[in-house]
Parts: sequence; structure tokens; C-alpha cells
Amino acid sequence: MGSLLSSTMNTRYLPTGDEKYIRTDCPAALTDDEVEWLCGIGVRTVVDLRGYEEHEHRRCRLEDEPGFEYHHLPATIAPIMPGTEDAMAKVYVGMLDERMEEIIDILMNSEGKAMYFCSLGKDRTGVVSAIIMHRLGFSDREILDDYLETAGNLREFLEEYVRNHPQVDMHMHQPNEDYIIGVLDELRRRESAEKMN
Repeated sequence: MGSLLSSTMNTRYLPTGDEKYIRTDCPAALTDDEVEWLCGIGVRTVVDLRGYEEHEHRRCRLEDEPGFEYHHLPATIAPIMPGTEDAMAKVYVGMLDERMEEIIDILMNSEGKAMYFCSLGKDRTGVVSAIIMHRLGFSDREILDDYLETAGNLREFLEEYVRNHPQVDMHMHQPNEDYIIGVLDELRRRESAEKMN
């Protein structure tokens, strides 16, 4: 599908039918025209899911732009890339904490459209997207299809990254639907537990 913005790789509407949510990689290099477009289509809430070091290294232009309500809410994530798929799956589920509840609450109760992002719009952004779509009643397949779109949008970037870092396992950086399935299973487990209490 590609990106809605020329300055990013992975910006797209979450497929909820109302274009309320925009998921993206870090919008650090937005042009004046892109800022004007985002404002014009009604984006008001911006949530930055990146950690503090990532944030300081590459600031989001929308932090200081009038008309946008910017929130820096780092999602809970391991500081080092896990070395196995099982470990990565646990990282995804580990994001389902009180901080994630705060993130989802801000996004789903935002006035106007909301945009949210991490560095690549893949893992943390993928979990947030899955939770929103799950709460809105979308099927697992619809949620997974949205998540997997990231693979095509980031393919060239990831291939170049691995060429420059041959020690990196490309497979570990690709979106893996098992990670999101684990998140959805955990959400259902918690929902069932709440009903029983």
C-alpha cells in the first residue's frame, strides 16, 4: 500500500472504516505541506510510543506544532532486541500493562483523528493497532492483515539495514503474525477472567 506521507515509510489509516486512526513510523521529517495536511484532515491527538532515548535522538515535529495535542507515552518494551521468536512474542504480550491502557484510553477517546507511532510503526504500533481493532470488534484476520502490511512498507529499509549489519537476523525484524495472535489470545483470556469475577 505504501505510505500516506512522502517523509515516512509506513503511514496508513487503521482500517476501521472511519479514518479516525493513523498509524505510522516516526514522523520526524514532516514537511510543511504534510503538517498542514494532517491538521486539515482533523488530526488532533498525537501519541509517541518510543522510549526516552529514541525520543531525544529523533524528535517528532508535531511536539511543537500548534493545533496538535502531543503525548509522549513510551510503551513497555525490552531494551534489547530478543534473540528468539518465543522471546519476541513475550515482548508483545508484555506491552499489555497499565501504560498500554493509558495509551488506548487517550487514543480511543480523542477528539478528532489520532496519530500514533514508534520508530518503524511495526511492533509497538502494531500492538496498539491490534488492541484498538479488537475493541472495535474486528476479526483476528482483519487485525493480522493490517499488521502484515508493514512487511511490504518496510521491506527495502530492512533489507538495507541487514546489508549494513550482517550480524542481524532479518527474520527477527519481520512482522510475525504469531506475535499478534499471542496478544489477541491474552486479551481474550483477560476478558474472560473479568467476566468470571
